[in-house]
Amino acid sequence: MSAPRSTMSDTIREMYQFGVVDYCMFGGMLILSAACGIYFGFFKRTTANSTSDPEDEQDHLPADVMSTKKATNTFGSATIDEYLLGSRRLKAFPVAMSLLAGYISGVTILGTPAEIYNFGTQYWLIVVPILLMGVAVCSVYLPVFCSLKLNSSYEYLELRFNPYVRSMASVMFVINQMLFLPMVIYVPALAFNQVTGFNVYVIGAIVCVVCIFYTLLGGIKAVVFTDAWQVVVMFISVVVVVIIGTIALGGPDVIWDRAVEGGRIDFFNFTPSMYERQTFWAVLIGGFFYWTSYNAVNQTMVQRYMSLPNLRTAKISIYLFVIGTGIFVSVCCYTGLLLYGKYYNCDPASVELVTTSDQLFPHYVMESVGHLRGMPGLFIAGVFGAALSSLSVILNTTSGVLLEDILKGLFRVKPSSLVANVVVRGSVVVLGLAAMGCLFIVEKLDGILIVSATLAAIGNGTTGGIFTLGMLVPWSNTKGAFTLFGGIAGALLSGWISLGSQFASGAGRIVPHKLPVSVDGCIAELITNTTNVNPSYPDESSVFPLYRLSYHWITPIGVTTVVIVGTIVSFITGPRDLRHIDPELISPVLHRFLPRESFSYYGTANKNPSYFSTEMQPQTNIPVDSNVRYGSANEQNVH
Repeated sequence: MSAPRSTMSDTIREMYQFGVVDYCMFGGMLILSAACGIYFGFFKRTTANSTSDPEDEQDHLPADVMSTKKATNTFGSATIDEYLLGSRRLKAFPVAMSLLAGYISGVTILGTPAEIYNFGTQYWLIVVPILLMGVAVCSVYLPVFCSLKLNSSYEYLELRFNPYVRSMASVMFVINQMLFLPMVIYVPALAFNQVTGFNVYVIGAIVCVVCIFYTLLGGIKAVVFTDAWQVVVMFISVVVVVIIGTIALGGPDVIWDRAVEGGRIDFFNFTPSMYERQTFWAVLIGGFFYWTSYNAVNQTMVQRYMSLPNLRTAKISIYLFVIGTGIFVSVCCYTGLLLYGKYYNCDPASVELVTTSDQLFPHYVMESVGHLRGMPGLFIAGVFGAALSSLSVILNTTSGVLLEDILKGLFRVKPSSLVANVVVRGSVVVLGLAAMGCLFIVEKLDGILIVSATLAAIGNGTTGGIFTLGMLVPWSNTKGAFTLFGGIAGALLSGWISLGSQFASGAGRIVPHKLPVSVDGCIAELITNTTNVNPSYPDESSVFPLYRLSYHWITPIGVTTVVIVGTIVSFITGPRDLRHIDPELISPVLHRFLPRESFSYYGTANKNPSYFSTEMQPQTNIPVDSNVRYGSANEQNVH
């Protein structure tokens, strides 16, 4: 029966063809993206005499800052501050949409529906940790960054601890982003290849060149405003498909009933086992730690927080981002139920119409709305819009980290304005070209996927833990955050768990237990003697327990390890004297518990206190004598 089934599969895949309208939709998305770079690079740049603060504090700026402000060039943004931070004058709504677009990648749009389809609705509970994350970021972490007005979040680690902690976190970030770049391009390119037959590497290269172009010219402004309209395209593309699909199946009631019968509805799996992929506790606790660690301190997020003029605007942007993310994630989760409602009696993966779960949604789009002109093109434009937004954010942010944290922080180089421009823009080109080059090897080297997943777990857990240790444990010292303890302990433990689980999974010793599917409704030509809807799962009892943990627990383990070990080591080696710490380095939620004497040091960690508006600083009801200063923050680490 293999020959008839192959013929039938080929017949079905003939639907996976783009028309002229679809190509126009996709091409229009690329052209608009490039146009944003040209607009913000040449027609909407800050002039040499403009200031970065809407309150016009130019008269109070130091001479070196004034000279930096007046430095111009004829290529793209007028200053590095404008290129990386938009002169700190961006608006809340576009930045919120950019934050949303940065989170949403092709993996999100394609992977979330597949997760619900295969494992049920427990993951939908992730919207609760997302909302809690917004509160935590705005109250605990954001006020510290806004008060210090840093160019890089990792600069905080040098002020709070020492340059080595900053270097460790920034190098880890750069490596992680470099490995993630080609995957951001490859996933949507593979989807485009599926519906058009276009070469994966050619389309990936074209999209990458467009992204390099508008990021190189327009900087953060082009990234933010391109993200803003791309996220609209993403949302519309998914929502339109969902609405049409829901109507075609007979409404939400039919979809819900089929999901209930198929065992997909489960919001309260209170199983205490940490081995199950999705449980109430894993999603709630693990989701909160992951989302907070990423959105509170990761430079891709903090850079856009710092592009806003004040703390109030930054909070508004984050709340808009949180609401938008919750809505979009909910739409993607509902899409998973829609997919099950469509394929509840004929699973495409079982009859080999798709080879991976991530292809379920593109397959559904072509089968259900592929006959409508422009709909496949709109959907693929949305998927690629997600990829472009993630790629542009990574390029812009990583170039800034290479300048601020690697060149200036690690190697202690003080480049001129011209050299800084060359480094930043050159980094964008090099990183983009490197991503293009890795497209040719990413599908052939399975190990790179394991390494990337491991570094992501290490990065989120370790950096989140170190920042939390610094902001919420005032007596922590450098030895607790770095050396052979704290940060390194968290990195090693989370990396060990992640790497071990990845290898165990690759060896087939750990297999995710998917919910049952059916092929009873499939036509006979699609079913063969090898069709199997009830796979047998290996006995995992012999696998090392930590390797069997749900992926949700890796980040919490990393964060708690850093905080607990760092705190203990700090006490053993001599805790920091709280009377001599700059409260600006500590989260304002703890200010009421700090000794009164410490507020005599308020602002000493700030390198250019007169440069920053007091509006950005958290308020305290404890009086501060501004005439008393006792030295730099790094000199106050008492052991």
